[in-house]
Amino acid sequence: MRAVLAEEASGLIGRLGFQGAAWIRAVPIYLFLIGIFGIFLPWQRGRSFLDAVILGAYACLGVVFAAPSAASPFDGRPTIWKAGARVVISVFYGELLAVTMLLLGIITVYVSNGGRIVVGPNLQSLSECLVFGFMLSLALTTAAVWLSVRFSPTFSRGVVRLIFLGLVAAFYFRSGWLPAIALRGAAVGLAASILCFLGLTATLSGSRGSETA
Repeated sequence: MRAVLAEEASGLIGRLGFQGAAWIRAVPIYLFLIGIFGIFLPWQRGRSFLDAVILGAYACLGVVFAAPSAASPFDGRPTIWKAGARVVISVFYGELLAVTMLLLGIITVYVSNGGRIVVGPNLQSLSECLVFGFMLSLALTTAAVWLSVRFSPTFSRGVVRLIFLGLVAAFYFRSGWLPAIALRGAAVGLAASILCFLGLTATLSGSRGSETA
């Protein structure tokens, strides 16, 4: 399994443009992205950045990176281990970026205010939103891999975009609910992850049965 994870990690690095001379273009893009969301926006918002809703939204950003990176074609029909490794590596990639921007944002606010923050982040709310964000990433990434195998990467990316639009609309109209529903959302995300993984397993088992026949 370790070898499969290493192979998938190498593949993701290549898809992100960090192999060969392409890293010259990829690195500035990620530095700009992290700089905007991790430093500039928190500095602009100041202490209001520490609001539970804003921090909760940052805690859920991992899905924006994880799911699209997983909706990529495989080299041939993957095994369940290969598909599972893509889910794990993609979720790790998305959550790493989300946590990096979240921590940088909090540090930026404290540094820009000289450490004079009377009311800091609500750690309980933040931890619940982090769990929700992780489960959301796991659910959509597993769904993206399943749909890529079952139908096509193009179809998978289309579905992921539609889900993203729904999530953006939900946050726009009901953003204040995010901290309150985080744990229930995490439970729904876990259930969705299990269902999508079972669907992925059934799809791959069915394809192997067809090839054997």
